[in-house]
Amino acid sequence: MRKSFVSLLSNDRYQVGCTGQTVYVLDSAGNELARFRDMIYAYYAALHPDGNTAAIFSNKGLMAIYSLSELRLIKKYRVSAVCDTQTDCVPCFSLDGKYLYHIEGRKGDSLNSRLSVYSTIDYQPVLRLFEHGPRTVFTCIEIDKKTGCIFLLGYFRKDDYWGSSDYFVAKLIDQSLQDIKIIDDHRIYDFYRSAVHLKQTGYTQDCYNYSRFTDSYLSPFTGQPIDMGPFNHKYTLDELKQLDFTLSQLWESPNGFD
Repeated sequence: MRKSFVSLLSNDRYQVGCTGQTVYVLDSAGNELARFRDMIYAYYAALHPDGNTAAIFSNKGLMAIYSLSELRLIKKYRVSAVCDTQTDCVPCFSLDGKYLYHIEGRKGDSLNSRLSVYSTIDYQPVLRLFEHGPRTVFTCIEIDKKTGCIFLLGYFRKDDYWGSSDYFVAKLIDQSLQDIKIIDDHRIYDFYRSAVHLKQTGYTQDCYNYSRFTDSYLSPFTGQPIDMGPFNHKYTLDELKQLDFTLSQLWESPNGFD
């Protein structure tokens, strides 16, 4: 029986699947090579460009680094506060493999975000960006595969926690947010957040079933399917794979499809 993965990433040699309780390493044909139970609430992975290393974060504030070629845990690190739900974001490696980027809660402030940058030499932090300053929440980071430009999706919190927010997509340049584009319609923000997240998990059926592209995702306020406005079409997994939505596309057209 095929395992049910929340995320499943692959390269030409390995597949890494996460269920939340277990990390599986498979060969390219899907045969199990190893399984690890070093963390709970660990759903998302990033694969190093060299193809031999996987980084996985848990929303318990832990990071685990695995050698895929040696099928072993290299090391487990504490990276953030316990039960920091913002560490439940998809990490990503730089194109040259020198750095690992991850969205986390600020120290002592899990409701707002920082961006941690780890060196892949020893997986120790080299930068903690946005640790202070305006109240900001990052929900997605993506590196453009052609240009290497880093894009961040998120929103600026209003003074009133329950009030509206300013949604944005921006570039990370010289350790700061630049070329910020405001997204006027929160439904466009929701759409791209869901589409890019689904792509970064490997388009798994589990992730799709609970995404905003199906009726399974209900509004906590009305109990009805989320209103995606101009994007209310219920995209299939195949459609989403073919369209391959990116944050760079959103940055080019922050308030619609052009």
